[in-house]
Amino acid sequence: MEIQIIQVPYDSGHENVRTGKGPIYLLDEGLNVVLRDRGHIVHVGRVRSELALPTENGTTFDVLRLLADQVRAAVGKGRFPVILAGNCNSCVGTLAGLADDRPGIVWFDAHGDFNTPETTTTGFLDGMGLAMASGRCWKSLVSAIPGFHPVADDRIVHVGSRDLDPQEKEMLAGAGIPLITAGPDDEKTLLAGLAKALDVLKTRTDRIYLHIDVDVLDTGQGQPNGLAVPGGMPPQAAAEAIEVIRARVDIAACTIASYDPALDGGDSYLRAVSDLVAAVVEDA
Repeated sequence: MEIQIIQVPYDSGHENVRTGKGPIYLLDEGLNVVLRDRGHIVHVGRVRSELALPTENGTTFDVLRLLADQVRAAVGKGRFPVILAGNCNSCVGTLAGLADDRPGIVWFDAHGDFNTPETTTTGFLDGMGLAMASGRCWKSLVSAIPGFHPVADDRIVHVGSRDLDPQEKEMLAGAGIPLITAGPDDEKTLLAGLAKALDVLKTRTDRIYLHIDVDVLDTGQGQPNGLAVPGGMPPQAAAEAIEVIRARVDIAACTIASYDPALDGGDSYLRAVSDLVAAVVEDA
């Protein structure tokens, strides 16, 4: 497979800080080499904002526009986009670059990322990524990204949530978005629930965007980022979930988001990410 890795090393509009360091670290530690050793052709690019006056929101949306351009170019060359992103709101740029008016989303995350400026209690823009992707907020800025189409609620599946704000939980329920969760010792239930949700999803879309926030993974081995909460999916269960997805729908692009190497004491999440990316592109 020909793969285009796109680094988006930004966290809250700031370059190469906190989870913005993750994309660079993953490549410095050889993610591209792992993929090449498995027989893939790998190209590497990077998004960099050149705004004269950087601001959290302004820079973030500039980055999303630049990401959309790079994803669009990669798809035009027949390459599979793998986005390494500091924040989950990168999803908007990726979806815009795919330029698909009927995509689905399978979203792995410990959090809902379904807040809006009206419901958030923290003001954290990155807690709104999935809400932005579904057209719920920041509509003027999001619609200004060429190629972006909001993703319908009935084409979204959320996997692994364990830390939802009350209003966020209500909105997800109101939207009818399946929340596929299970206890740490009940992985079969999660995989069965995911398979059932995907069997419905594939009647509504031909391709999906796969989003993986690293904090969906089990925190028993460490901490993938500063917002991680106890619990989570063992890496092997996440890899099995990817197999369930690939058996049912085509994956148009994949994002690995929100990895902070400064908190990954034993590089356990580094290894997990390499395995998950390899699982996404294996035999594709």
